[in-house]
Amino acid sequence: MFGERVIGETPATNPKCIVGRNISIGLPELTGQRGRDFYRVVLAIERIDNNCAYTRFNGYVTLKEHIMMVVRKRTQKIESIMDVTTKDGWKLHINSVAILNRNTEMSVKKKARAHIRDAMMESATNSGIEEFVRSVISSNLQRNIKKSGAKIYPVRFFEVLRIRVTGLPEKQ
Repeated sequence: MFGERVIGETPATNPKCIVGRNISIGLPELTGQRGRDFYRVVLAIERIDNNCAYTRFNGYVTLKEHIMMVVRKRTQKIESIMDVTTKDGWKLHINSVAILNRNTEMSVKKKARAHIRDAMMESATNSGIEEFVRSVISSNLQRNIKKSGAKIYPVRFFEVLRIRVTGLPEKQ
């Protein structure tokens, strides 16, 4: 998904014992995009071949400090948690947060949360894992949801907090 590159070294007495281990790496180190230091990608070691470990995508995390900088007084924070399955069979658990410009009524919060859930579900189910992760990393998905959510109530900020892989596609 991110191309082959060396991202680090890990000690092990037996190379087979590191299979399944998770590695968390900053997004700028992985993609080379500067200014995106608040994001981390979690990779799981899948197989070992000639002292090289090959990984697969296993998650995405936005650091709490980034969200804490955005939340202010007299704004409304809406969190959304959902489980989705991508077009190619990956099962994902996604946490996201939206910040509305002012405190709102419960009915507006429900509409906004439903809109976010529908937009995320549509995006994930209509794309493969690689396309979905690229849209999250490039912030295209966040920008589209923020723009379309503003029709319900002005959205100040939208971010995907966490993506966790809960199931892999079955091999054919």
